[in-house]
Amino acid sequence: MCLKVLQPILHTIVSIATMVCSIGCTMIQYMPKQFDVKQGNYLSECEINRISLGMTKSDVSSNIGAPTLQGLLTPNIWYYIFYHRIGNKIIKHQILTLKFDTNDVLITIDKKVIV
Repeated sequence: MCLKVLQPILHTIVSIATMVCSIGCTMIQYMPKQFDVKQGNYLSECEINRISLGMTKSDVSSNIGAPTLQGLLTPNIWYYIFYHRIGNKIIKHQILTLKFDTNDVLITIDKKVIV
């Protein structure tokens, strides 16, 4: 008699436990992943040391490549931007700003690295 009363309750408990486990496993599939994102132009110290004040735009671009961004209103400022991010955490952020005079000669090198 006692077994007949407990059987529906036990069946309900097993059903609920099975549903909870199934939902838990399904949710793991849809959890956001931590993506490794690298964007921009990463320049090593060796590459940056290849450029120096007094170089022309063509000299600079032949040594380290084209800039990531060039100002529309100020075309004599070149930006080389790089960042490395895993999930929401920024691992490395590098900004190299090069300023040229009106004769396209490099006059300023400004490097910022955020680690």
